Amino acid sequence: MGLRAYMYEHFTHPGQSPLEAVIGALRDSQQVVSFLTDAGSGSAWVHQELGATLALGKYLLPLVQGDAVQVPGFVALRQPILYDPRRPEVAIGRLLWLLRVDFELFDGPLSVQCPACQTHFTVPLPAMQLVRHAMDNDRLLGRYGCPECQASVHLSPWTMEPISEQMAMGRAWAE
Repeated sequence: MGLRAYMYEHFTHPGQSPLEAVIGALRDSQQVVSFLTDAGSGSAWVHQELGATLALGKYLLPLVQGDAVQVPGFVALRQPILYDPRRPEVAIGRLLWLLRVDFELFDGPLSVQCPACQTHFTVPLPAMQLVRHAMDNDRLLGRYGCPECQASVHLSPWTMEPISEQMAMGRAWAE
């Protein structure tokens, strides 16, 4: 959808301390998504990152694992998204929905990769009402033809990930 994500483990910025790299990334971010698990809620690093996010005036979207995660000092986490490890796609879908609203991503291109031949191509970003309908009815989105191998590609309404025709059998999205 044209959004870029930063995660220290993937972009360590050689030559910088972890603190410098993370603070720099926070400064450059418009929004921060924090994954709060039982283990992470007790981590000093997590608390420092949350505090820095709020001190820098960044919008925080917390994904919280279950109702039991406690984050002392952050009693009023704004719009927490509950994460259930048995159905992670639900939390990802809610996150993508909020990001689309916040960044006004209602139309435009969506970059996908064909599961059959790995070719990258773009499709129109599905309308939000179609995404909601597909989520509510446990259906897939669209049927796009790969320009390279002509395989049919469907999208998960939860994650916007491409799904091959073989995986989509019996779950084709209908208008």
